Amino acid sequence: MEYPEFHSYIENPDPENTLVHRYVDKEGNTFYVEPGFYDAVLGFKEKRAERFDDLMKAIDETIKKEHRVIFTADFENPWITRDGFIYREIFDLTDPLHIFVEDKSRGSDYGD
Repeated sequence: MEYPEFHSYIENPDPENTLVHRYVDKEGNTFYVEPGFYDAVLGFKEKRAERFDDLMKAIDETIKKEHRVIFTADFENPWITRDGFIYREIFDLTDPLHIFVEDKSRGSDYGD
């Protein structure tokens, strides 16, 4: 599956984990985009299209600042681990921008 939102970066497949996309930017910074994070990006794009460019800018700034990043859906249970990399979830990027997307998918309100 291609991730067109990341077309401005150079895709650099990781032979140890082909399910997670690895990219390199023009400065040589390396980052991974796990499928769960990408799903969150697509959901954000659908629900908050007017702020999507802000999200992508925050991703780019994080890459440039941290140099080695794994964008994950859950930093406590990432798909991959790599020494020297930091983990970022989508809320790590959207919360400082004061962009909030309420997750209304919750369990039933009916109790026993």
